Amino acid sequence: MERPAAGQGGRSDRRGHGKKLVARDPFLDLAAFYAPRGITPDELRCMSVFDRAVLRVGRARYYEEMRLLMSAGVATAFSGEKEGG
Repeated sequence: MERPAAGQGGRSDRRGHGKKLVARDPFLDLAAFYAPRGITPDELRCMSVFDRAVLRVGRARYYEEMRLLMSAGVATAFSGEKEGG
């Protein structure tokens, strides 16, 4: 049985439509990050472009800090040193 070509109702038509749509729209990406932190999409819409830029920098700093913390945690876990010893 042949597979349908892309765009003809095959499984490939349904892939890639989840998280990627949020990442393509800068506003939705910002709203998805800040909504659980108490800043609603309506509040974001009312903000100036400069205020949103500040939030984007804050989000970038948050992700960088999380990356550094996780890297330090992994390095500590695999260092082989025992605690209290």
